[in-house]
Amino acid sequence: MSNYQRHAILYAVITAFFAITSCDAYSQHDEAEPSEIGYSYWGEYQKTPMSEITNPLWFSKERVIDGWDWSLPDNVEPSDKSSLCIARNFGLGIYKINQLPAIHFKCNPVISHWVRWRDLEPVEGEINFKPLINNIEAAYQKGYGSIVRIHFSATDFAPDWIKTYNIPIRKEHKENPVKINYEVSHPEFHKLYIKFIQALGNSGIPQMAEVKGLFLGYASPSNGDEGIGPYPEHNASANDTVQHVRERIDAWASACSGVEHKVFMGGLSNYGFSKGFGIRRGFVEMYLYHIPDENIGQLLDNENYLMVDETNPIIKNNLIHGEENEEYEETWATPERGFRFGPNTYPYPYRYFTANLRLLQMRCNYLLNNEFSLLPDMLTWVSLSLGKTRKDAGDAWCFLRESYLRQRPVKNFERWVFQRDMPGYETKPVIKVEHPIEMWMVQPGKYYDYVARQGSKIGFDVDDIFLASNKKFAIKVSYIDTGYGEWALIYQGTKGLEKKAIKCENTGKIKTATFFIEADFKTKSIPFDLEIHGQGNFEPVISFLRVIKV
Repeated sequence: MSNYQRHAILYAVITAFFAITSCDAYSQHDEAEPSEIGYSYWGEYQKTPMSEITNPLWFSKERVIDGWDWSLPDNVEPSDKSSLCIARNFGLGIYKINQLPAIHFKCNPVISHWVRWRDLEPVEGEINFKPLINNIEAAYQKGYGSIVRIHFSATDFAPDWIKTYNIPIRKEHKENPVKINYEVSHPEFHKLYIKFIQALGNSGIPQMAEVKGLFLGYASPSNGDEGIGPYPEHNASANDTVQHVRERIDAWASACSGVEHKVFMGGLSNYGFSKGFGIRRGFVEMYLYHIPDENIGQLLDNENYLMVDETNPIIKNNLIHGEENEEYEETWATPERGFRFGPNTYPYPYRYFTANLRLLQMRCNYLLNNEFSLLPDMLTWVSLSLGKTRKDAGDAWCFLRESYLRQRPVKNFERWVFQRDMPGYETKPVIKVEHPIEMWMVQPGKYYDYVARQGSKIGFDVDDIFLASNKKFAIKVSYIDTGYGEWALIYQGTKGLEKKAIKCENTGKIKTATFFIEADFKTKSIPFDLEIHGQGNFEPVISFLRVIKV
């Protein structure tokens, strides 16, 4: 059976059952129509151009709405550490820059300049950075910062004149006939590369205020000088021992003297981190990858909750920490692209949603997005969250979910709000979302996620540094309106325990309730900072909880 046939059969199954089933969660909702229990929680596939996106309105009143709520108070601004890349300019042409749209939502927009070595040094020894500088300045006039990404390693990146040096071809771990790389460790290639980086430093480009980042890569069979050295990404310490890799890093540190924080690497290097460099990965659409990964502060505790090591140097120092959430064009659902996420765009909004949450859970501050959004309100929220820390974030949150890696389960995506089970507060994962593909890191036979938790009592703790001395908050709870019953948000008010109640009406919809509270978390008389209690025998189904400073 071909991959296409397998995907087609899988998609037929997904379509027939609308991808989500949960006997537990819907035992009280047997009359639900199929359209109410599918990927419809995230809406239909629809692309909204960047120019049409605005920040959702903030309402200072308690209410319940259908769907998700990504609003933030009007005083929340993007972090100076954040960048939202929404366009790439390939080569030195100006057309793409001239077409950059005006942005009407709060963010720090940037464009990434993908430039080949051959574009800048067509004749040996005659390096001309002026066209690149002109493009950087033109983008700034349109309101955009710039990411500089110069590609060196491939035969179609390097200048033709380099052929006279008879540099051998690099042997790749995976062959790609359209992307063939020179052996970048060869002494002649290395010498020419170092000379170019020195010229880049002398050009003044790294120190330009308009430039927000510069990419330092290596070589790979994929397009873009991926990696940082000859060893796989997870083997950071091995690459640190390679002399020519260290010399490349030293050259970039010298060229970017005083602004080393602008440099981000295509792979892990502790030596690079010691220079103040950051890192960019690029596959967060596969939202379960890098679990666990101590190199970027991703840990699993003894109860399989996904944790973040806030002392990790990348996170602690708020170095450039990038991801790409951008493979959502219709072409990805074609044979030419291998049906990357299945043979149809139907699951794309869910994957876009989950990948956005994962990149924020990883504490990213740089995001490469499409020139459109599948969930525009969510993107505005992401842009206001990138680069924020426990001290300055406008909100903290917990996505109550569960998946099954090859080694063990993984629970929740959390950003300073932590849901935990304990006696009397036991939960079970519910609302099953089938994967449209078989992701390599998932346990065979368990190609699905659960996207909510259900229990008679659900407890949440909030990071003390995030809370600081604040007492006034908005709490937004996204829940599945299934069954008939009531649940309440319980918290320690300034005059004792208080509760805010919600009635479920068995509509089967995702809803978000907003509560405004004044809380005293330091002297609470309940086990958790925030608790959700079902009334009587009712067990609410909770998917997402946000704590917002007001």
